[in-house]
Amino acid sequence: MLPKLKVILFLILIVIISSECKNNSNEKFSFDRIYYYAIQEDVLKIVESLNSIPNDSLSADQRVIKEKYISRFQTKSEKFDFKTKDTLIINTIKIFQNYWMDVLMKQHTVRESESKNGILISNLINSYSLSNARETGNGSNAKDIPLQLSNLLQHYGYYSRIERTGNIMDLIIWNKQSKETYTMDIDDTIVNVQVIFIDSTITLGWEGYATFDHFYPGGWTGADTLYCIKKDYDINSEHFKVSYLAHETQHLLDHKYKSKVSGWKAEYRAKLTELSLGEKTIHSLIDAFIKGSKNDSHLTHPYAEYRVIGDLSKDIFKETFVTDTLRWNKVSYQEINKISRKILKQNSLDLK
Repeated sequence: MLPKLKVILFLILIVIISSECKNNSNEKFSFDRIYYYAIQEDVLKIVESLNSIPNDSLSADQRVIKEKYISRFQTKSEKFDFKTKDTLIINTIKIFQNYWMDVLMKQHTVRESESKNGILISNLINSYSLSNARETGNGSNAKDIPLQLSNLLQHYGYYSRIERTGNIMDLIIWNKQSKETYTMDIDDTIVNVQVIFIDSTITLGWEGYATFDHFYPGGWTGADTLYCIKKDYDINSEHFKVSYLAHETQHLLDHKYKSKVSGWKAEYRAKLTELSLGEKTIHSLIDAFIKGSKNDSHLTHPYAEYRVIGDLSKDIFKETFVTDTLRWNKVSYQEINKISRKILKQNSLDLK
């Protein structure tokens, strides 16, 4: 009996392994999703996949992308354009790039890399002038470093955003900005929002670094103000009015009235807001959400997109998760608006 039992167990193990291999084979690397892999905080996956693909099987454009990723993240031979000659900015960006490299290439955990590079940032801050200690702060607490660095940059004439995008600490620096006020109607709430339009960006954060500036935060929400990278938007377009202004205003309202909403849940609500208002852009939004989605709650935007597409699929198609864009294209924008609004309202009731 025992030998037979061993044979049975061995056969079961083979079935399990072959099943896993089959599942993995379905997740083939796709150039169409290359930048989505990057903002899912996994550049290592990109580099390993590119190394396994022969150059003669790639198009000219694909070879250029491969060369860029290998040069920046593997051989580290890229001659990076810092867009400035200011040594403070160059040294700051270099430290952040080392940190991003560690995390995106899975060389260290976020915590390990922040501990190591946090010391370098602290030393940089202290080296710039003890006479500036009041403005920059001179404490050793790691939690104080973003504020200290922001104060130092401000002292030298720069604006900055030093906060997390997803799991990774971000660094966006600019030196010109202007202000406008917009009146918005979001979920039957009228609100006047101030938008700071950003010009002359010097660095576009870790997502820009991971995607060669194809993806990066086009805007974000402050305590009571919205920030917008102006060059990315036609302010008369639906892209600006819905995907930026309505999206970020939803964040602003959630922060003000629903303070417990954060992370993927906040992004989930903001993306539903986009889908409840969009018309011309509705199907391109659905396509982008499908491509960017990932069932991993540690990834703020990808998981929010996964939940949005999943919830819409259940309501519209009575299926778990529909990825066929041809099927989505047959659904009118009015229907997607209506279902998205219904799901968002139900989510608001659940929060109460």
